[in-house]
Amino acid sequence: MSRVKSLVGFLLVPMLSAVSPLLALPVITSRFGDPGWQSVAIGTSIGSAAAVLVELGWGLNGPQRVARASLRNRRQTLALSSSTKALVYAPLAVAAGSIAFLLADSFRVEGALVAAGTAGAGLSLSWFFVGTREPGRLVVTDAIPRVIAVVVASLLMLSGLGLWVYGAVALILPGVAAPLLGLQRTGVRFADFQRLSVGRLARTVRSQLAALSGRALSAVYIALPVALVSIVAPGAVSVFAAAERLQRMYLTVLIAVPNLMQSWVGGASTADERLARARRGILLNAGFGLVAGGIFTAIAPFASSLIFSGVATIPWQVAALCGAMIFVVCTSRATGNLALVALRRIDVIAYSALAGTIVGVPSILGFSSLLGPAGAVLGELLAEATVLAVQLSGVARGHRRRS
Repeated sequence: MSRVKSLVGFLLVPMLSAVSPLLALPVITSRFGDPGWQSVAIGTSIGSAAAVLVELGWGLNGPQRVARASLRNRRQTLALSSSTKALVYAPLAVAAGSIAFLLADSFRVEGALVAAGTAGAGLSLSWFFVGTREPGRLVVTDAIPRVIAVVVASLLMLSGLGLWVYGAVALILPGVAAPLLGLQRTGVRFADFQRLSVGRLARTVRSQLAALSGRALSAVYIALPVALVSIVAPGAVSVFAAAERLQRMYLTVLIAVPNLMQSWVGGASTADERLARARRGILLNAGFGLVAGGIFTAIAPFASSLIFSGVATIPWQVAALCGAMIFVVCTSRATGNLALVALRRIDVIAYSALAGTIVGVPSILGFSSLLGPAGAVLGELLAEATVLAVQLSGVARGHRRRS
């Protein structure tokens, strides 16, 4: 029963995170049209890449680390994580905002605010609550405040305020406030931060580079495609950004399944049991992804016409490519976050991300210039398939070495 409650809780969190932007997108597209949507899409793309760097890889190796830690060590780890993230957030938010300002054709300041606010997603404590199996606290301290912020921002825009409200109120405000609320609810004390010297923070940032490197590379083909497409095929940005946005929101909901399995795998008493659970996790996530991809293919064209007020409707060909990519991503989340972490082969995740970047960047640039939105999604699909192939090879080699 406790596992069912955890699953429901971890499903609720990404569902709220996915639904909240749906409240704002129709307002943005109906009030500010295609130029406003493109500015928000570019800012979201740049900010999402920055958020990966702000997160410092804690989402990869943190959950299994705190799953088997004592309460005192959990608090100290959370204080350490939050301090290192805060250290890098400010400069990265400024950099992301500056890049978005330069890439946007209109609503430049608004795009910069969206980028800075989206970068704040990396400050989230979600990884900690995943490891401790406390979805309720994650809902109260993170998901609900973000939903409230989006609702307030949407109402303010409907009342006549400008697009800047979305970045400032819906993104920046909860991005900073939610982690502070989470720290208060987890019982982290000021003394936990006082123990952290500058030297220790620097050493921790360096030690997280192995986990971060793979995610940083993957950000190029996961978070930046909209920005890449805006350079070579500006006419494809609206539809591709719509497909990318809905696809990523959908994947945000689906991540609840591997997230729940992270603490399940990490909580095993022996290494062999962790690996056995990881293997089962791969099969379950692959089957889940196949079904989820089919559902997305069926509903995306109709849903996009409603959500984006007719500004960016997704064709069925693009929806089908997105569905295939959803299957691949669901599977690779298990091979990477479950199996390779259990095998202590995080380096393979970095290699797979490098391979995905090498394949993905030229594919996205080339195919989008030739085929428009469908080409951009095809480039993403090729990148994700490359990542999965490298990770499956690493998992197979790891099992052979242990046998």
